[in-house]
Amino acid sequence: MEDGKRGFFGAVPAMSGELGLSSQTPFSFVYDGRRSAALLPLWERAEEDGAARDGRALQVITCANPPSGMEVRCEVTRFPDFPAVEWVLRFTNAGQTDSPILEAVLPLDLSIDMPAGDVVLHRAHGSTASDTDFLPIDEKLAPDTAVSMAPNGGRPSDGVLPFFNMEWADGGLAWAIGWSGQWSQRVVRSGEERLDIEAGQQTLRAKLRPGESVRTPRILLVSWRGADRMRGHNLLRRALLSHYVPRRDGQIAMPPVSQNCWFLYNEGNGTTEENQHKHIRAMPGLGVETCWLDAGWFEGGWPSGVGSWAPRADHFPRALKPLGDEAHRLGLKFLVWFEPERVNPNSRIARDHPEFVLGRKDRERGDGLFNLGDPAARAWLTDYLSTCIGDWGIDIYRTDFNIAPLPFWQGADESGRQGITENQYVTGLYAMWDELRRRHPRLVFDDCASGGRRIDLEMISRSYVLSRSDTICLPGYTAAWDQAQTAGLSLFVPVNATLSTCGVATLANGEPSTVDLDEYGLRSAATTGLGICQDTFARDFPTNLLKKVIEEVKMLRPLYNGDFYPLTPINLNEDVWCAWQFDRPELGRGFAMFFRRPKTAQASFEADLHGLDRNTSYEVDFADIARVQTLTGDQLAHLRVEIPTAPGSLLVSYRRLDG
Repeated sequence: MEDGKRGFFGAVPAMSGELGLSSQTPFSFVYDGRRSAALLPLWERAEEDGAARDGRALQVITCANPPSGMEVRCEVTRFPDFPAVEWVLRFTNAGQTDSPILEAVLPLDLSIDMPAGDVVLHRAHGSTASDTDFLPIDEKLAPDTAVSMAPNGGRPSDGVLPFFNMEWADGGLAWAIGWSGQWSQRVVRSGEERLDIEAGQQTLRAKLRPGESVRTPRILLVSWRGADRMRGHNLLRRALLSHYVPRRDGQIAMPPVSQNCWFLYNEGNGTTEENQHKHIRAMPGLGVETCWLDAGWFEGGWPSGVGSWAPRADHFPRALKPLGDEAHRLGLKFLVWFEPERVNPNSRIARDHPEFVLGRKDRERGDGLFNLGDPAARAWLTDYLSTCIGDWGIDIYRTDFNIAPLPFWQGADESGRQGITENQYVTGLYAMWDELRRRHPRLVFDDCASGGRRIDLEMISRSYVLSRSDTICLPGYTAAWDQAQTAGLSLFVPVNATLSTCGVATLANGEPSTVDLDEYGLRSAATTGLGICQDTFARDFPTNLLKKVIEEVKMLRPLYNGDFYPLTPINLNEDVWCAWQFDRPELGRGFAMFFRRPKTAQASFEADLHGLDRNTSYEVDFADIARVQTLTGDQLAHLRVEIPTAPGSLLVSYRRLDG
């Protein structure tokens, strides 16, 4: 709790009382036709403390039914520095025969007593490669109303983001779901003062084989108090940054400034060792940190070659090691794109290991799905990818997933075992990534699934997202879409990045042209990193502008790990200002970025900045007008800025003057 009180959630007397949570177990299931609320008091129960790490305390509660052999294990984690709790369930058939049916498994089945008044569910769209990607949804729940949601097709953030913040009078509850498959959730407001939340794998109704286990989605809850709902968002962000996001050498792995030549060479199919060496050697001079080799380098090319993870001999006669070696010689990281879960029918895997591939019953041909739920298939793929990573010197393993897996999972389920294929697949995915990281401790994962469609608690614990949306490829795409994606996603997911605005190089008189690349667009796309995908050798390429923005990205990078505050409504309107703030209170530093959109008539804007000590002085740097001045926290909290032209942008950074 925020007041220092501690208690195991749903195990020993739960976090009820001031938090308003029910003292009943916050999960439920039906086994052999009977509800867990009636079963669990009759089952054998054991509790033990698990291994603690990073200050986190683990308690394991096991309930067993010896006659049938069914066991349910609840692993509960609490945090010393946050009013937060996390848990995951694992069901195991320890018997000698098939179990009765296990169904209606809800790892989150929670009732909350709350004060009467307005209740608002804050959430966001997921990614669908459209203008709505990651736009916030603020949904007011009237008494006796319900909201149900689920992603599209088995990728967890396809259409809806599995991160939430519920606001009621003087407080609320933020939570996240960790399931890289088809989850579902229902939120019900019963009357004025009760809220019920149910979430889990959307379909799991199965008998378990002897010795077989399944697990549930992981649930994280963060309690917060106060009248500002950003308190909930920022507590969730802080918890994720402190205990979840991946690290390299003990530091948070932050998205780099990278260069990707996919757009320049026939969607990657024209990349060669020669032209990639040319770009790699120019990258350090620009400030680029990572060489990004995207799809198309493999036999069969993009997209027909997915499933043939061998470099094209005519383009890369020495495989990819020379590129990795050259990148490392110049102080760069080396990123390589794979899509190992999709298998083209003409690929090596389809030809050599058809037993590893799931098909769809509703079509005879087309791409298949590599079955990560098959231990033999997963072991083979893990070994193969590990060899590629080690031999080629890959620092960032980029995994794409341009296929909706749900129909494949459903088509492979046996009668009486609905949801088992998905469950085994998702847990197999985690096992493969964890094993690759064990073998390559400094490896970083970039999670792409048609651009940001596989973002959930489990995936952000293992990876970051370098291309959060495929909207970059759409006609009508504008910098406002980037701005909205940064602001909307930052409410819930603290580490994310995208490709630079106007990523597809245009042609002028047959030559590459980048005349549409400007500071407004680059800043709109920049976070802790930035993906450069223009031809930096084009005659009109604005090299000095790019260097300036890259230096700015690196300077601001540590501040993105702070609290986030949208300073304007998050939308796509071209006739308004857009602005946000990131604040690191423990460093006494922060920044605000302002955008005057193209059709905005007002040249000035007054912002209410957050997290400042009103009685302390700050050094404030107005980077775009070369002005540095000292302001009190009270003056900085009511900051008036001007941008004379539209579109235009302005960066204001600040640091506290101690003593």
